Amino acid sequence: MKKSIIFLILMSLFISCSETSPEDLVNDRTIIETVKYNTDVFPIVESQCLSCHNDNFASGNNSYSTYAQFREATENGNVIDRITREEGDPLLMPQGRRLPQNSIDLILQWQTDGYLEN
Repeated sequence: MKKSIIFLILMSLFISCSETSPEDLVNDRTIIETVKYNTDVFPIVESQCLSCHNDNFASGNNSYSTYAQFREATENGNVIDRITREEGDPLLMPQGRRLPQNSIDLILQWQTDGYLEN
């Protein structure tokens, strides 16, 4: 009995441990419900945008540090245009590579769902 319990615990630990990064958690999301900024979009913004678009360094005069800033840039700016450009386009954001399609789809669905915050 003891061996069985120890075996189950070890197997649970083994199965739960994997090499994932925060990007993996964002990139593999599938859209199954209403998309909201805080839970769905902000992790993408945080990992992919804030290094260049923050209050201290606002590349292109665009800071995405807050919900309101990112919503404004998505609604009235060019975020959608920039993230949906083809590889190699100099205006593609983030620079040098395209976001994973699942991340783009989440942002587009957030727009379709009405830019919900929570």
